Order: sequence, then C-alpha cells, then structure tokens
Amino acid sequence: MAASSIVVCGVCESQYSTTTAEFWCPECDEGLCSKCLNFHNASKALRYHGVIFIDNYKQLPPSIANISQFCSEHNRKFQNYCLQHESLCCPLCIQYTHDKCMVILSLEKVIETAKTSALLESLDLNLKDIKINFERVVKDRKQNLAEIQVQRQKFYDEIKQVRIKINEHLDSLEQRTLNDLYAAEKKIKSQIEDVLEKVAESTEKVYLLQTDMRAIKEYASDLQAFLGSKMIEKEIQTHEKFMQSLFEDASMQKIDINCKINDTISNLLSSVTTIGLVSVQSNPPLVVMQAGKEKQVQTRSVYSAPPSGINAIKLRLQTNIEYTGVTGCSVSCTGDIIFLDKYDNRVLILNEDGIWRKDVPLTIRNPFDVTSIDHKKVAVSFPRDGKLTYCGTGKGIQSVKLSGNFPSTLVEDDTLSDRSYVAAFEDKLYYTNSSHHTVTCCSLTGEKMWEYKDQSVCNPRGMSIDKDSNVYIASFGNNSITVLSSDGKQARKLLDKDDGIDNADGLAFDVDKGKLIVANNYELAVYELY
Repeated sequence: MAASSIVVCGVCESQYSTTTAEFWCPECDEGLCSKCLNFHNASKALRYHGVIFIDNYKQLPPSIANISQFCSEHNRKFQNYCLQHESLCCPLCIQYTHDKCMVILSLEKVIETAKTSALLESLDLNLKDIKINFERVVKDRKQNLAEIQVQRQKFYDEIKQVRIKINEHLDSLEQRTLNDLYAAEKKIKSQIEDVLEKVAESTEKVYLLQTDMRAIKEYASDLQAFLGSKMIEKEIQTHEKFMQSLFEDASMQKIDINCKINDTISNLLSSVTTIGLVSVQSNPPLVVMQAGKEKQVQTRSVYSAPPSGINAIKLRLQTNIEYTGVTGCSVSCTGDIIFLDKYDNRVLILNEDGIWRKDVPLTIRNPFDVTSIDHKKVAVSFPRDGKLTYCGTGKGIQSVKLSGNFPSTLVEDDTLSDRSYVAAFEDKLYYTNSSHHTVTCCSLTGEKMWEYKDQSVCNPRGMSIDKDSNVYIASFGNNSITVLSSDGKQARKLLDKDDGIDNADGLAFDVDKGKLIVANNYELAVYELY
C-alpha cells in the first residue's frame, strides 16, 4: 500500500496555508510546493537534500513512508546508530540511554550504502525464492490432486468390472465401497485445498513485499531503505517459517488412495461383506524446497568420526611433510592443506596427500597465521600494524586497515599477545592466552562461557575444533597437543615430544575427513582419527 494520497506543503502549513505538495524532501521529512521548493533549493543548508516528486513518494508503503528522522522522545534529529541495541540515536539518546554502549556509529556512514547493501539484495533474493517455492507447492499439490483423481478412476473401473461379473447381489456393497472412495477423495481434496488457500494468501503478501521492495529501491531515502529492509526481513522470516511448517506438519506429504479388491470374491458371493478396502497412504514430499543460501553449499563426503568423548579419541600419524619455519596452517573446502613458511616468506598449498600444488610469495615478512576463506582465497595475518593481509585471487597479496571497517571489541583483554589464536565454531568463539596459559570459550557477543587453565596447557597457541566441539590445543610450552572437552571441564594429552611434537604453533582440523594437521617448527604432520 502506498503513502497517503493527500500531502500538503509543510512550509505553507506552518504559515497557516494549505497548499498541495508537488515534491517531498526526505531530509526535512515534509512536502514542498513548487514555490517553497525554490526557496528550499536556494538555501545553502538545504540545496543538496535528495528531493523527489510527490508521486514517487506515494509509491512508498506506509510503514516506510512513516519512518521519521527525528527522535519522538527528544525531538532531535537522529545522528547516530547504536550497534549493540540496533537502534537510532539522537544526541540526547546517547547521553541518557546509550552512554555505556561500546559501539556508537555515525548514522550518515551507516546508511550511505543502504540501497546497495548485501542485506537488501539478500532480502530481494529471499522474496524471489519464497515466491518460487510457493509456485512449486501449488504445482505439486495440483499434480497430487490430479493423481488422486486418476487413482480414484482406476479403482472405480476395477470395482465396476467386478460389479458386472457378480450381478445385482453386490449393489449395496458396491455403493458402500464407492462412498468410502469418494469420502477419502473429498477429505484429501479438502486438506490440499486448505494448503493451497494458505499458500495463495502468503503468495499475495510476497507480491506486495516485492512491490514494496521495488518502491524502496527506487524512491526511499537511505534511512527509509535501511529501516524498511529491517521490517521486510522480519516479514520474510514469517513466510519462511510458514514454508517450513508445511513440511513439519505433514501438509506436503504425498497422499495416495488405495483400494484392494478381494481376490476370492467371485467364489464367496454369499460371505463377501465388502468389495474393496479404501485406505489413504502418505509418502514423503516429492517437491524440494531450496533457499538461496543453501544453493551455495557444496556436497561433500562426511567423515564418520569416533565417539565424541575425549577419552575415546585416538590419533594415528598419516603423513610427515618436512618444511622449516612452519607457523599457521589451515584446510580448504576442497581438502587442500594450506600453511605458512616464515623463513621463505610464502604460502604453500598441498593436496591432501601432501603433494605440492602451488605457493604464493608474501611481500610482508614474518607471517603469523593463515585461514581458508573459500576455494579461491586465503587470509594471512601478520602480528603488526593493525592490518589484515590476505591473498586475493588475481590480485596477489592485499592489505586492509582494520581501522577503516568499524571494528567492534567483543572481548576486552589487554593481556592477549601477538601469539594468541582465535577460532570460531557454530555459535561460539575460542581463544588462547599464551601469557596466562588459558583457553577461553565465549559466545559470539563476547560473553564468557568457560575458561580452562591447567599445567597440561602451557603457553597455548594454535587451536582447532572438531565436529563435537572438542577443542584441540597446541601447547608450545610443553611440546604437546591437548584436547579439551566441549564444556571445558576435562583435558587429555594426545601427543607430546615423543610423538614428534616440537614447538607446535598452528593446528587445523579437517572435519569432513577426521584429520588433525599440526604445524611444528620443522615439519607439517597430518594425523587421522580412528
């Protein structure tokens, strides 16, 4: 639904005159007539506002058009955005409500890419996916309904053939069976039509959301686009939950009618009480729903790991790869082994059997750690300058200053050294503190969940997580590899110096194949779980 059809000039209205607005200024949040627009454009402070035609403004849905740029509590213009509370702030809001919040961003900076943000594009794709999924549901249900009709006709014909052979004695029995058959079809038809009606209602809402999206992209202000996309995101979640409920409540099960004809009816006319037994059979859905994010997931073989208890974990050396100066290591999504050679200052890539594939020279010395971003990119960190240095395909080694990307502090700890490692798995973050000899687990928002400290973990550095959330630690101080239980309450040494562990820095766990890669000072060792 578009904005109100009647918009008056705000400037004229303030002077007790009613004039129809021909233009709309999102920055001033009011309509303008042609005369007032000339004064507006002549003002040095106002001339660069993004004024649009009033007809374009009316294309905006009310929920977007009614977004105000002024704080309703303090009557001040919003100038900032609190990342912690995801809310707009005026100067007084910051002073009274958000004075202790860690990350307060400039609203102008936050919304400058609102219309070109990945979120807006993602929402657009999600709407298209939902529409396609609804179309698939409608097609599948109609096809099932057609099949039911064919099946009903098939059994109807069989019943009529039997009926012809056994004369009028079976009239009553035939009618009873046919009634059951039609009743089953009617019940199924009612169920399917109910699903189709619900889907039609949601489809209409999706069409409206798509119309709103087009209006937002073309005519909304940056602020409106930013907050509007948030609103539409919630609406999309509602439709996605509804789509999921169709599968969870058995609405999408394929339904068939069965009617088994009694084989001995011709010889047992006097004792037959029914011509056939009508039943309804439900089978798994034939239609496959696929969301946009799922389309990018690669199909990979999943390793069947041993039991999740740390006492059952056993490692067996598979490969030793001799390289001096090995620091961080990682595993790509294709199973390649990636590691750093700090002496020759390069990134090396081997296949899973340890055979060299390629290497990339680095322009900055003393690389620290490496991680695989996707099948084309890796990121390399250096303990200096507050920069993230990474390898970009077709561009070589790139460097970006973190200070330019609005970094937020999740965990405040001034004791972390440049030898502290961090890892993420599912909804948790893990990091080592080599100064305090601790391993900490926290939520994605920085709330500490547990911390482990014991002599078994000395000067911890590299870490990696398996599929059961067990934490593998490279203890540089006592030349060992230790595994911690997922709750951080138990520890067990897996490897030590007798197993060839010497100044281990980096660890990487290949979840798909159940392999642990250890970056020692003079070699790269690959262990398999058994």
